[in-house]
Amino acid sequence: CIRLPKYNQILLLDVQETTDVVDDQYKGCREEAMKKFIESDVLKQELSNSEGFQKAWNKSNECSKQIPGGRKEHTAALSVYLKGDRPFILALNKAIETMGGNVSIYENHFHFKSLHFLLMDSMRLLKPKECKNFYVFQDGKNKPQKGSTVRFTSFTLAYSDYEELKRLEDVNENTILNLTSCFFVNLKDYVCGQEQDEILLSPAEVFTVQRVETKTTWDDDEYLEIVLNHSGLNSSHNYMCYPFIVLLDFLFTLTGTYVYTFW
Repeated sequence: CIRLPKYNQILLLDVQETTDVVDDQYKGCREEAMKKFIESDVLKQELSNSEGFQKAWNKSNECSKQIPGGRKEHTAALSVYLKGDRPFILALNKAIETMGGNVSIYENHFHFKSLHFLLMDSMRLLKPKECKNFYVFQDGKNKPQKGSTVRFTSFTLAYSDYEELKRLEDVNENTILNLTSCFFVNLKDYVCGQEQDEILLSPAEVFTVQRVETKTTWDDDEYLEIVLNHSGLNSSHNYMCYPFIVLLDFLFTLTGTYVYTFW
């Protein structure tokens, strides 16, 4: 039976309405971000400032799994997002949704920089070779228009079993997102004690709405199915890299050459 963390449901909004989302992918400054957030005191400070973060992080220490090319902190971050308690996940998702409006807000008020970086970097390291279909359960509040471009306002969880989702008692008058993702992580493979497929999706992934239609279950419950196709990856902001890129632009004006490569 699928366990749905309903408190973890994330808004699906038109891309134009998500300009405040912290969606950095750390392109061009991954090593700098690792040093600033993980190898310095930032991670420790953010853990000490959030009881929920600290509690979930401590639980992850019991797991010895490690992702290819990653560190123990990457695995810990994946476990934290999946197993964090309700108040913590709500606070994290709200912060990611609202704290990316400008550099000042991000630097001074976004207190999950280390966790955000570890989640994004884990998804980069584990980027799949092919796209797959997944399903997200939501309440019936959001109804995007066909042809519009949308994304989630934070990381969110998806599932691989459509029939199981449709058998949920509260599917009536709610929404199932039927989506094709090309940027995801199956947490079952990297989180200890996880037996079912739970798929981590990124706020940087953009989807096109292919179809919106009302469907009926075998017992006559009506629900809305929204079909989403992967459109690409997009970051409105890259605040971590901003000072670094400004410096490179200045050097370019002097030398006419950029001296770095993106991952």
